[in-house]
Amino acid sequence: MGQGGKDDAPASTASATAIDAREAQQQRILAAAMACFARSGFHKASMQDICAEAGMSAGNLYRYFRSKEAIIAAIAEAERVRNAALFDLLQRAEDPVRGLIELARCYLRDMQGRDAPMLCTEIIAEALRNPEIRTMFERNINEAHAACAHALRQGIAQGYVDPGLDVDVAVRMLMALGDGIVAHRVIADFMTDDRTEAVLEVMLERFLRPHAASTVVLADTLSSQPAAAPLPTSA
Repeated sequence: MGQGGKDDAPASTASATAIDAREAQQQRILAAAMACFARSGFHKASMQDICAEAGMSAGNLYRYFRSKEAIIAAIAEAERVRNAALFDLLQRAEDPVRGLIELARCYLRDMQGRDAPMLCTEIIAEALRNPEIRTMFERNINEAHAACAHALRQGIAQGYVDPGLDVDVAVRMLMALGDGIVAHRVIADFMTDDRTEAVLEVMLERFLRPHAASTVVLADTLSSQPAAAPLPTSA
């Protein structure tokens, strides 16, 4: 039995190494696919384009993903895993409003660069046209809605959130706001992290708090903000 244990260890290590290598290749393909989709859209980006971006042959790529649709489904699942970490952050927050503000900060910082905003807008546009794409990402949207709505309802019960708020509509408006910020930052250089997050914090405090509480919190928030740089003007 002891000898068998010694023999099993190298096999187990080799198996783990093979799994790690496969996951690394899958991530390489997904990164290449996201770059292609952001650049060309879901329809125009081909498997050949993804192969070229990933620097691998078609035969090698098809060992990991059988189709473009399988790649898109894997992107949706990867997004779902990332979202779960944000929802955990929200669930552990003592004050749901502060939790949502921190969630928004993390989400917006995760969506930096050009590929992420382009991919985000491409997903939204394609989901409106293509029921299959919509289904792939709809679960993520519904889970995000449920997590945020649960936090707001808890906040109402605890006195942190305005009890007159229409929670479901408010959540979808906040989700739309997040997607809009991601898109507009690409074409508005003045929307730096510091300026965007400062304004977003004020908006959420004003929007979500009971009126009396928001007045006190906003006074503290505004007093700690640096003076904003002026907007760029045309020559």
